[in-house]
Amino acid sequence: MDPKKSKYRFVIAGIILLFNLFYGANFSVITPVLPLVIDEYDVGRGAASFLVSGVLIAQALFVIPGGMLVAKTPLRHVFTIGCVVAAAMGLTFLADHFSTLLLLRLVHAMAFVVIMPATAPILMRWFDVRELPVMNSLHMTFFILGIGVGTFASGPLSSVIGWQSTLVLFGASMLGVGALWLAFGRVPPPTEERKVRRVSLRDMLGAVRTKTILLLGLADGAAFAQNLALTTWLPTYYNEVFEMSLTKAGSLVGLVSMVGVAASLTGGFLSARLGVRKPFLIIPGAMAGVAGMACFLFQNEAIIYAGIIGLGVASFLYLPVLMTIPMEMKGLSEGQVAVAWATMFAVATTVATIAPITVGFMTDWLGSYVPGFMLWALLSLGLLVLGLMVPETGPRARLSRRE
Repeated sequence: MDPKKSKYRFVIAGIILLFNLFYGANFSVITPVLPLVIDEYDVGRGAASFLVSGVLIAQALFVIPGGMLVAKTPLRHVFTIGCVVAAAMGLTFLADHFSTLLLLRLVHAMAFVVIMPATAPILMRWFDVRELPVMNSLHMTFFILGIGVGTFASGPLSSVIGWQSTLVLFGASMLGVGALWLAFGRVPPPTEERKVRRVSLRDMLGAVRTKTILLLGLADGAAFAQNLALTTWLPTYYNEVFEMSLTKAGSLVGLVSMVGVAASLTGGFLSARLGVRKPFLIIPGAMAGVAGMACFLFQNEAIIYAGIIGLGVASFLYLPVLMTIPMEMKGLSEGQVAVAWATMFAVATTVATIAPITVGFMTDWLGSYVPGFMLWALLSLGLLVLGLMVPETGPRARLSRRE
């Protein structure tokens, strides 16, 4: 039976979505408790920012080799290994020193470098080309939802069981996902036209030099950098400057991800329905900086809420389209799509990793979070500028070219 017509594909989709949910929660669970971590280990804000940026640095360094590994390794094994590695934060109870906690975060990051590129060929084997924008939308939506869950739950949980136990609990959740994959995970062979061929160093370098992939990576990096800078430091900023409780500040910033859930779903479904891609890069690019500035320039809850909502839309509306465009580029095999995804995210995360570190050190030096926040709000316009330069790959564009 054709796997793309089998109802079992929804089981596979469910496991992938669960992984995204809990991995996103593990990524964000640290941000609301950064003040507690700083006090526990007596480190500066710049050093503490590496608990977020260090994850992205590791991902940026290793995601392209990870994509090449995926192209040569059975996908079922890759996903199993990724789940085990993702559970590293379950060992937080061993973190007597800041360096140990940072090491666990870096190990946890390694799951992404294989799971992210592996997801592309898995989805391509189970789902029809018409379903891929929707699946990419759900794929990103559950990761975003996980970020929101981690941000919302971290503060209240840490006040009850402690911040270390909170990180242990979230880390252990990844083992549950791994058990589900071992029990139910299946990966059918590829179709002949999408068959994975050997991915060489030349393929990797070719993907890195592909103009569209580079533009997408830089565009994503511009928006992602602002989002990461703000969501990393706004809870601490609201707590220290606006005198909010950590629970309220974490919940407020968690709304970015909650709005992002709706925005990502909307972007995926509308782009599939309309058959175009570029508008879903241009529109959020136009609103990103303005929304970001509203989050920190005014101590007015109405304006802050408006900014948080706008930031959620601008940060996540474009993501399903970003993931779909490489799948629509002519002549790419599964292995090349995996490397293209890896290259795109490597470029984006390389840009984004600088943001929280910049804000942390600028705050230590200048005594204010605002200059660092403002810098990345202005640079988020890169999503608009670069989005205008990306070629249209949607079905409507292909139909126009045939005519």
